[in-house]
Amino acid sequence: MYINEKPFQIGDIVLDNRVVLAPMAGVCNSAFRLTVKEFGAGLVYAEMISDKGLIQRNQKTLDMLYIDEREYPLSLQIFGGEKETLVEAAKFV
Repeated sequence: MYINEKPFQIGDIVLDNRVVLAPMAGVCNSAFRLTVKEFGAGLVYAEMISDKGLIQRNQKTLDMLYIDEREYPLSLQIFGGEKETLVEAAKFV
């Protein structure tokens, strides 16, 4: 099967193909994601983002939230160790 043979669907999001960029810390910034999109990826991931960094409004962490509209659809992962802080960070995003 070719990657563009039929669409790929996750929930109500339909992707052009099944090519997905894996999340990579220190690599998946907006410029890299845009490049991967230009090469045809159906879905890109932002870097994994710390729940505590979001809650504490750490500027470096907040900068990782930058998304160019050409990247859509895009997936974002938040990591942490406590349910309460993960929920708070998800609400913030």
